[in-house]
This record gives sequence, structure tokens and C-alpha cells, in this order.
Amino acid sequence: MDHRKLAASLAASLAFASSAMAATESAAPQSRIASDFAGWAGGRQNAEALVTGLHNGTSITLATTGSRRNVSLAGFTPSAPMSYDDVRDALASARSSLSRLGVRQPTAEQIQAALIGGEILLPSGASAEMRGSVAARGAGPSQVARR
Repeated sequence: MDHRKLAASLAASLAFASSAMAATESAAPQSRIASDFAGWAGGRQNAEALVTGLHNGTSITLATTGSRRNVSLAGFTPSAPMSYDDVRDALASARSSLSRLGVRQPTAEQIQAALIGGEILLPSGASAEMRGSVAARGAGPSQVARR
């Protein structure tokens, strides 16, 4: 067998394998973060929407269903893309903030408020103002987020 053909075939195989590995590695952080927050976010679809939207700086839409089958919808657009480390930190901060207030299974609106700020209704019936762990596009002194 011609050594040049063998070398070219081997190089092509290595190039294909390395691009496949790179694609897997870039998807790995997104998948791990989504898995870590799926239970808190009301499901895998919401967790993936949060991770993708925060990482890419694109619109995020969330939908949760409560214990009484009540549906909660929320949406916002982050002000800028975030690194996967920053996405993980923002989601962990939001989860922690809500947990301190007694909210363990948040609604879509509560998740939104924990991330971009706003008022939430607590299980006790009282309300609380959330500061938010990320900035939203269009946010300013009088506008919290573009919805």
C-alpha cells in the first residue's frame, strides 16, 4: 500500500474525529448545567432554554405547571451572552435566593424575577422584591426587562 495514501487517510480520519470531539465537548457544559437545574427549573426543556438563552444572549421562554395544574409563563432576553461558568453561577444564585425565601419549586415568573429582578409572590402570600442575578436587555431605571 502507498504510504502517502495511508497517511492521507489517517489524517482525514483524525481531523474528523477531532471535530466530532470538539462538538461533543462544547455541548457537554450546556448539557451538564441543564441537568443540574432541570428539577429546579420545572423540567429539562426550561433548563435548556435558560442555559442556551443566557449563554447566547437570546430570548428565553419558560413555562411551569404548579401542583394545582396552574400554568406560569415568563420570558425575557438577557443583555449579553454569558460564559457557561457565569450561567451556572447565575442559576445557582437565583436558586439560592428563592430557596432562602422558602421557594423550592419556583414558577416561571419566580425564576424570571430571581434572574432579572422583580416582585414575586411567596408561599406565605406575602410578596418579596428580587434583585436579580443577570441584566436583561432593555433594562433601565423604569423598565426591568423586555418581555
